[in-house]
Amino acid sequence: MKKSILILLLGTILFSFKSDVAEEGIFPMSHLSKLDLKKAGLKIGVDEIYNESKPSLVNALVRLGGCTGSFISNEGLIITNHHCVFSAVASASTPEQNHLENGFYAETNDQEIKTSLPCKITRSFKDVSTEVLEGVDEISNAIEKQTKIKENIASIIEEEEAKFKDLTIEISEMLVGKSYTLFRYKMLNDVRLVYVPPKNIGKFGGETDNWEWPRHNGDFSIVRAYENGKPYAPEKFLEVNPAGTKDGDFTFILGYPGRTYRNQTAEFLTYQNDYVLPIIADWFDYKIDAIKEHAGNDVGQQLKYSGTLASLSNTSKNFKGKMQGLQRTDVIERTYNDQAYLKEYAESNIDLKSYVPLFDKNKELYERKFKLITDYLYLNQLYGTGVFSAAATISSYNNRFANMTKSEVNTLLDSNKQDVRKSFGTYFGIGNNESLDKTLFTELFYRLSQTSNPELREVFTSRIEDYTQAEIRNCAEIMFDKSGLAKSANGAFALDKKPKKFFKNKSELVKFAADINQVFSKMRGEMNEVNAGINEIIPRFNDLEMELNGDVFVPDANSTLRFTYGYVSGYEPEDAVVFSPFTTIEGILEKSIGSDNKDYFLQPEFIEKLQKTQPADVLKHPQHNSVVVAFLYNMDTTGGNSGSPIMDGNGRIVGVNFDRAYTATINDYAWNQSYSRSIGVDIRYVLYVMKYFGGADEVLAEMGVEL
Repeated sequence: MKKSILILLLGTILFSFKSDVAEEGIFPMSHLSKLDLKKAGLKIGVDEIYNESKPSLVNALVRLGGCTGSFISNEGLIITNHHCVFSAVASASTPEQNHLENGFYAETNDQEIKTSLPCKITRSFKDVSTEVLEGVDEISNAIEKQTKIKENIASIIEEEEAKFKDLTIEISEMLVGKSYTLFRYKMLNDVRLVYVPPKNIGKFGGETDNWEWPRHNGDFSIVRAYENGKPYAPEKFLEVNPAGTKDGDFTFILGYPGRTYRNQTAEFLTYQNDYVLPIIADWFDYKIDAIKEHAGNDVGQQLKYSGTLASLSNTSKNFKGKMQGLQRTDVIERTYNDQAYLKEYAESNIDLKSYVPLFDKNKELYERKFKLITDYLYLNQLYGTGVFSAAATISSYNNRFANMTKSEVNTLLDSNKQDVRKSFGTYFGIGNNESLDKTLFTELFYRLSQTSNPELREVFTSRIEDYTQAEIRNCAEIMFDKSGLAKSANGAFALDKKPKKFFKNKSELVKFAADINQVFSKMRGEMNEVNAGINEIIPRFNDLEMELNGDVFVPDANSTLRFTYGYVSGYEPEDAVVFSPFTTIEGILEKSIGSDNKDYFLQPEFIEKLQKTQPADVLKHPQHNSVVVAFLYNMDTTGGNSGSPIMDGNGRIVGVNFDRAYTATINDYAWNQSYSRSIGVDIRYVLYVMKYFGGADEVLAEMGVEL
């Protein structure tokens, strides 16, 4: 009787801790039939969203680089976020033709600018878990299990590629060691810029407003996909609803959300909160300052690093938001409580006793990971600097050469020049710069010198007599300067013309890199062992949770096609602070007029146009009598959902998702109705900007919009 009561109590407590689960969800297409979407507010059939036998809304979706986009015409027009094409626009810009600052519009197809953005379209998918896990249960070693899984995946992909020669085949891990899905993709590698708003419209508010609400930026752009030199004709494209939406309306999103971590153990949250988030946020802040100081007022350098700065700033603020969210909420405490009760449940059931040791094993593995992670993160950043990466690669090749004949070395260097050069990574990258690289190398050298790892510390103490900050930095600078690798152009010449001499570099930096390679190789081996052990435990924990809570499993987001739904809704992030779900043009004027904040700068002619333009009535909010700019909704989104179409109950596009509110940055770990809000640019502002600022009438006509 006591045992039954305990199990019932534990089940009740666990369900209370997971009270939001029924409302959240970044669902794969296979889950749509399990949702009561008609009751939720969907007015079309579920088979109109995803259908294996005929074109449906998912056929209008694309993965565009690391973002999402959607077709909005039968001639390959794609709408996505401004920040998703930011780097492509910067690359197409010069100080003389600065499309990033001034915007861009191609009135005809031949004026469109080609980019390097890849476009991926999901053709079909199937569960291949059984095939991927074949023979895995017979293996006891965790790393060997992972190796077997990789071998099985490679074999399945090879077989699929032989059947579908015109498609790209990928197998995505839905739950490590448990669930795997095979996806078939059509790839389009010719994507061209069509319409891009000026930076101070597309990125209005800049870093000041990033991850914040209220928002007033027109974060959208239009590109076109081509196939064989002709505009691509998609199987499906989205209809635009120029009237937009209103408070309380049902909405849904299709897209390619990045990574969530909701099926991890509780220790993972400590790992993130105490180590990964603060270390990376702090380092990225340092790197941002270094790049800005290096670029100065040089427009060419500013354009060169604009994409990098945007990415670093976005990640840094995101990580700080996650830390704040984890500290302000009970997510970590609640997850540990869930796990403790799960352990008690296993202990109380004789049939589940085999699960009990997993809890202590998981804790031990994470304690090992905590000891490694600080150095591990900084070392990964060190290998991302140009000159050190070159020194480390030279050392690695010299180790290979030691086991090769002279003839084999000559063959490698003469016949595989392109592969050899490619292996040097950031050293020959466009972003590599001598003075900036030296600054970053010196700072990382100092931070790593403070390690408590005896083997790693010996690499530094053996080179530095006076272990003061000044001397440590001085040692790094001298090592950098005397390496002969500072100018990558000289290195490229030497590698191409005199490769043998290039690899005979005997500088102290190459010797230092050789020592670091040895330490990092050992550290990486231990980290792989730890991660393999953790990955072996996760599916067992998942099985135990399903045993207790029922057979319900939603896989973490992993850049594969997903569905989420919810409602247009404001919220109260803090006591006495109430956010309504819509912003209007009045907010742009309030922020820009009289402000010294460069993120809110608008040219006088822009302000005048905002004040004097009489837009079509359909673009105005019925209550505010003003054009809607952005809106809030309680859908479950994460990174990768940038550019996702926001659709109404009829499947028409009413906005483009581009961000989350600051409190919702912890969506990666947990979703909550109270604070999880995503932000989209309203379709009414998209149309307003294109019509009255861009004069993009030809594109509007192609989209089927009349204003």
